[in-house]
Amino acid sequence: MYNELAEKLNPKPILNLKWYKGQDSYSDGPVEDTVIKLIAENEPEKYTEAIAEHMNWAVYYYLTNLRKNILNWYPFEKESSVLEIGCGMGAITNMLCDKCGDVTAVELSKRRATATLLRCRERDNLEIIVGNLNDIQFEKKFDYITLIGVLEYQGAYTETDNPFHDFLAEIKKLLKPNGKLLIAIENKYGLKYWCGAREDHTGVPFEGMNQYTVTNRKVRTFARKELERLVKESGFGNTFFYYPMPDYKLPTVVYSEQSLPEGECMHNLEPYYVPDRNTLVADEMGLYRDIIKNGVFEFFANSFLVECSDSEGLGAVTRAFLSAERLEQYQMATVFTKHGEVLKFPLSQQGAVHTKQIEKNSNALRRMGREVLPLRLREGKLVSEFVPWKLLEDRILDAARRKDCTEFYQILDRVYQEILSSSEEISAKENIIYAVEIDKEINPAKYGPILRIGYLDMLLRNAFDMDGQICWFDQEWILEAVPANFVLYRAVKVLYGSYKWIDKIIPLEETVRKYNLYAAWEVYQSLEKVFLISVVDIVHMEEGSVFRGGSKEACLENIKKILNLQK
Repeated sequence: MYNELAEKLNPKPILNLKWYKGQDSYSDGPVEDTVIKLIAENEPEKYTEAIAEHMNWAVYYYLTNLRKNILNWYPFEKESSVLEIGCGMGAITNMLCDKCGDVTAVELSKRRATATLLRCRERDNLEIIVGNLNDIQFEKKFDYITLIGVLEYQGAYTETDNPFHDFLAEIKKLLKPNGKLLIAIENKYGLKYWCGAREDHTGVPFEGMNQYTVTNRKVRTFARKELERLVKESGFGNTFFYYPMPDYKLPTVVYSEQSLPEGECMHNLEPYYVPDRNTLVADEMGLYRDIIKNGVFEFFANSFLVECSDSEGLGAVTRAFLSAERLEQYQMATVFTKHGEVLKFPLSQQGAVHTKQIEKNSNALRRMGREVLPLRLREGKLVSEFVPWKLLEDRILDAARRKDCTEFYQILDRVYQEILSSSEEISAKENIIYAVEIDKEINPAKYGPILRIGYLDMLLRNAFDMDGQICWFDQEWILEAVPANFVLYRAVKVLYGSYKWIDKIIPLEETVRKYNLYAAWEVYQSLEKVFLISVVDIVHMEEGSVFRGGSKEACLENIKKILNLQK
């Protein structure tokens, strides 16, 4: 099957079988054949539809573009050489070929290597070697080596008394002086495991915490200090720890030892659980606030991405936010650097137009007399300076905690005045709501002032409180001919949606009525759906939602089951 597919598609990468021993030592079974067929029959931009037609965890995991988020923000040198150890079915390989000069991918399984060959069939800077890394003799050294989800298996594939140490020591010999090793691996004490999630490699809850004595398999993950010690004892002089969340497999945000989460900033995190939620006994999302407040996030982070080198130039990036569930042309990374810059750049070549539009939005808002954080375009990336000012969102949260309704509404009043001043007002008849036929009855009183341009990202989290003056940033989206109230509606909805506790102190209904949003609330929801459909990969989001989420109610039910078993 594989030879026929390769012949038909005539892939450009080199497939090196010199070190292949004629037998694949591991497999996920027949689903791998399904994935290979889907890869052969579809271009990458069609994978979402392919997943939907063959929906299960394995197909989703192998084909989702979220996998690339583990390194698509990382500042690889453009002409560098990369050794990818354990490329699997090529989920990250294409991205490495985009970012680097040449890529050598090693894979134990010929079947999985064939998937990578077909997935990367247009790449002429890729060689795929089938075999055990411990057997292969390389003719060159590399600038970077990636070890994504591989280290934990070396108890089975490195036949020495100290397999994890010895494997890393051998890898170091393949690096150029000051080259960098990138290790991604689960944290043995990740918060999801404390909550009862199944261990990723054995499927048994609490397996890592029980030191892998339940199944007695040769897989191992490590705690934070334990992993750091292992890396340094293997010969690497320096490490820098990143914390991809919800884990390294499907990350949407990457924190680091120099930029840990603060306060309630985990509100956009969506944990997922495979194969199901039936073993959960605690609500993961409900615990992060206390963990962050008590300064123990690094111990409980679900995964690690470790930068390892003899060089001292580690940690160039301190934090990254990744919006990969949008349509491809709108996928963006926002990266904070140790040099005090904030970079925003597209995650695909199709995103260049959107990048320029963001710059245009910023300039247009400034021309309307609004204070906007300076932004410039440099080598395809939007660049701004990091500023230490407090977010307007933090100000309003402080007011809510103090139950200071007066200050809470004063802040919203200021935001609404900024919205009204952000664009020219046009005729009520030009309202976009009538144009898209969400509402056909012209009713100026219902919708209020209509703006020529509505800046949809005039949210409290996209504004700094600069000595009493609002300074906007990250104005990514606009719509023409929208009610000013619709922009305010989005600000209110995001605030209350992210921090549900506010509703108990300052009820949402009270805020909605105060700003005359009640009558049009459902219409605004419909308009927002029209907007989201135009920018978000809805199918991909729905696919991911199958595995996401937990709930306090489900945890309580599971606890009751445990108690009943004890009776």
